[in-house]
Amino acid sequence: MKKSQVYVLAFAFALAVGLAGCAATEQAAGDAATTAPAVTESTAATSSAVTGNAATPARGTAIGDLAPEFQLTQTDGAPVSDDSLRGRPAVVVFWTAWCPSCKEEAPHINELAAKYEPQGVRVLGINIQDSEARTAGGIREFGIKYPVARDADAKVAKLYKVQGTPTVMFMDKDGVIRYTGNELPKDYAAQLDKLL
Repeated sequence: MKKSQVYVLAFAFALAVGLAGCAATEQAAGDAATTAPAVTESTAATSSAVTGNAATPARGTAIGDLAPEFQLTQTDGAPVSDDSLRGRPAVVVFWTAWCPSCKEEAPHINELAAKYEPQGVRVLGINIQDSEARTAGGIREFGIKYPVARDADAKVAKLYKVQGTPTVMFMDKDGVIRYTGNELPKDYAAQLDKLL
């Protein structure tokens, strides 16, 4: 295959993934049959907690799974990983700078961070495939006040099976996924209070 054909195919794939992402979140507001429906403990079986003699949950992206391993660097240069999120509840938000739904959700995540970070909840934004400059522009434009890491090649987004942006995940102190959806759940305060 010629080099130009490879570039065209790569661009077409990236464009299709990107358009599918943000488009799914636009549909999510009015359509219960989105590609990545919100799931919580109450709507799915959970695995055993990671304690003592209890069974260790499998790694995966379903409710009750131990979140997949990842390592990224935050925009301030600090390393962040699935392991560094453990020990306290975490909220992870996958987003892109070109997504209008991400911009709409950012103030709500800021409010969550302002209320729950002092109580011990870790909030992390993961920007998918934007350049450093575009990520920085998105942080400014959206008014993001919580830490952000860059997933430049989308490996973490693929690992976490992100379908649509934003994708929001709640994890408990052991790194077990307790919620996933394309927006904050309306009862997010009650869910986070249970995880503290």
